[in-house]
Amino acid sequence: MIKLKKLFFELLIMLYLIGLGIGDEKDISLRGIEACKSAKKVYIELYTCPLVIDIANLETIIDNKIEVLDRSGVEESGKIIESALNKDTVLLVGGDPLSATTHTGLILDARAKGIDVKIIHSSSIFTAIAECGLSLYKFGKVVSLPKPQDNYFPTSPYDNIYDNLQSGAHTLLLLDIGMSANDAISVLGELEDKKGSKILLQETKIVVCAHLGKKSKIGYGTLKELKDVDFGGHPHCIIIPSKLSFSEEEFLENISR
Repeated sequence: MIKLKKLFFELLIMLYLIGLGIGDEKDISLRGIEACKSAKKVYIELYTCPLVIDIANLETIIDNKIEVLDRSGVEESGKIIESALNKDTVLLVGGDPLSATTHTGLILDARAKGIDVKIIHSSSIFTAIAECGLSLYKFGKVVSLPKPQDNYFPTSPYDNIYDNLQSGAHTLLLLDIGMSANDAISVLGELEDKKGSKILLQETKIVVCAHLGKKSKIGYGTLKELKDVDFGGHPHCIIIPSKLSFSEEEFLENISR
């Protein structure tokens, strides 16, 4: 009987990955709050989606203590898996938990150890960009734009944008951690200089989205026009539109007035 009770207890242990949405700590769902309240350990990581979170207020909301983890704490330390082997454990994540491949790897590691995993989804940039009026059905391959470094300036983002444009698809450009839209526009100009297919010229129109879900700021204009616009705090992203429908163009023109 004791062994059966122990087995039953072990089967109930759960690792929760809970999305915080893209606004602030107030975007956590009721289901997420319930899981956090019952958990024995709650972690949070904010490097994959750099939200401005009031940790103390979030602790009040979930009635539990929170330990902040950096990249190595999530990806290398094994702390989350070790905790989830013995007790209900939560990892709070900005955006949706499955928007970053880091968390997919964590799920696989947990399942390999026999740990049950429950995902509690939330809003993410992949749906919030609809706020700019572009049809989600017309987006192509998502492209990441890394920060150029010494001896490292990949041109694959340019190639992927080109491919999307050729197929009539918009491009969602996700910016490297800490990169502003202004920095990204400069990088896009350098990529055009290197590749020369004339898809990212100074007169090319783009969409800049900043801190969607809270105090959203959306800019629509040419690379030249938006280069020096102050879009405020992170996170930022850029959309390279393909051919616009009448309704898409009307929506964007309305935003830019």
